[in-house]
Amino acid sequence: MEQEKSNTKYKDFLDGIRLFLPIGAGYLPLGFACGIVCAEAGMSVIQIFIMSLLVYAGAGQYIAGGMIAAGATPLSIIITTFIVNSRHILYTSVLYPYISKWSFFKQSLFATQITDEVFAMHSSYMNKNSANTVTAFTVNIFSHSSWIISNTIGGISASLILDSSKFGLDFTLYALFIALILPRLVNAAQGVALITGGIIATIFALFDMVYIGIIAGAVAGAFAGYYTGRRLHYAKQ
Repeated sequence: MEQEKSNTKYKDFLDGIRLFLPIGAGYLPLGFACGIVCAEAGMSVIQIFIMSLLVYAGAGQYIAGGMIAAGATPLSIIITTFIVNSRHILYTSVLYPYISKWSFFKQSLFATQITDEVFAMHSSYMNKNSANTVTAFTVNIFSHSSWIISNTIGGISASLILDSSKFGLDFTLYALFIALILPRLVNAAQGVALITGGIIATIFALFDMVYIGIIAGAVAGAFAGYYTGRRLHYAKQ
């Protein structure tokens, strides 16, 4: 019995590593670029390390770095990053039914390590498999660790790179998420959600309201996907 449990946990761990690998491959250049942005904004390597450990939000850290460089107040940085990353509330709400039987402590720890890419992996995996803590936390811990390491290396290397913009590393965030989410579109409702959210976010971006557009796109996409899913469900009955 004990051997069987050990084999199951080992398999769950390997599943977590398999899910982490594409995330880690994207986080290395993305985190490296984020570390450079923060270093160029005047942050020390220790500050970059602590920020990636406690904040752990790609878009939020990019924005914070830019606002620090622009001389923004701490309060405005906190409010802006909160608004941009409030979409994570939707992410954890979607995943909650899968982890509802976990303890409150495990749920809270799990939620602190959810990012766009990690959510994409979890939602796809948990929709087809049981939500076990070994796989879930293997993905989370390894993803978070790779982010911290790449951020820190970027901060250390910033002084060696004269012009980081020519490498196009800022596009990695978007490319990574697109690469993770597209193969997991399995029905029309998800496609409608993706297209609706993209259109709404783009419209807001055209009027220089990028941050609001992210939230509006996420909400509009969720409602569009939900409505489409219900229509398709009733059409089959």
